[in-house]
Amino acid sequence: MEIGNPAPGQQKIKRSADIQMQQDGDFPVLMQDCPKFGTLFIITKMGFLYMYEVSTAALLYRQKITDQLCFVATRNANTDGMIVINRAGQIFSLNVEENNLIPYINAAGHIPGNKELSFKLA
Repeated sequence: MEIGNPAPGQQKIKRSADIQMQQDGDFPVLMQDCPKFGTLFIITKMGFLYMYEVSTAALLYRQKITDQLCFVATRNANTDGMIVINRAGQIFSLNVEENNLIPYINAAGHIPGNKELSFKLA
């Protein structure tokens, strides 16, 4: 995955991770980067939200957010999150809670190297 060009003097970061889908036949349909926090939002056909930390490709969060197909999304410039609309016309605002991100990663046992990652992001 490559997102944008690095700042002058910086190297490109390339990471890969398998997206372990929760249901057979599911696949990513929408993706949005969140540069402020170094995260990537992915929404699947079956309505699952995945949030990855980009530099390590670590899965931070996974949750089913809707039973309807999400068909359009855009970056929320105010929060550096994602605004999504599904087939039923529901509008979702997906955001990282800045004050809770580091404590969440630090306490999350499912994230490999969570302590190091939380210090890096702090």
